[in-house]
Amino acid sequence: MDNYEIERKVKEYFLNACSRLDRIRYAQESAYVDALIGRLDGELDFGDGNGSIIFTPTIVADRGPGCAENLYGADFAIVFKSANVEEPIHKAILSQAKNGTVDKMPKGEVIRLSEQCEKMARFTNSYIVLEAPSDDGAMPTVRIGTPSSKSWGKIRMGLDDYFLELVLSCRHGDKRQGFVNAVASSKLSGLTIDVDGIEYTPTPKPRKKIDNNRGNTP
Repeated sequence: MDNYEIERKVKEYFLNACSRLDRIRYAQESAYVDALIGRLDGELDFGDGNGSIIFTPTIVADRGPGCAENLYGADFAIVFKSANVEEPIHKAILSQAKNGTVDKMPKGEVIRLSEQCEKMARFTNSYIVLEAPSDDGAMPTVRIGTPSSKSWGKIRMGLDDYFLELVLSCRHGDKRQGFVNAVASSKLSGLTIDVDGIEYTPTPKPRKKIDNNRGNTP
């Protein structure tokens, strides 16, 4: 199956999952995350022996002191496993969710997120910050964690693009078996993704030309 068809079906699947997420019913980050991973539950079948992707959510109610979320600094985890491909992968990613863009958060929330990123960075270099959108049905965005600074990157990308370009293509995720097993057996809410027979390499995107006449900078 070619890249275009994989991209089309994956983006459609994620858009359908997000379409009924309204921010009145799911106002808090934890409620939004639980609803999002619950909506992703299901199988994306590419038909005719072309492979499949199965999304299995696990929602955990315990978010009190001493819980896994407090230990890892994460709201939820992604555990990814591929089979029937040239190089099977088993990996995990931690994630912390925030309402809106992190650039517009109050100072106190920025400090709290920094502390949560520092916790996640103790366990893995593979973590993300998920930005829950303010608009109903919109696609959440992702900031890739920067473990060297125990923070997050400036570039934002849609969750669907993150899944395609970095998760499915195996460019992001912690493959240490001990870490994967610990996350999989923890009491973190999470999304298990089982990929069967799907290999995806993102198509390189053309770099934008810089218009020096307009004073643009790289």
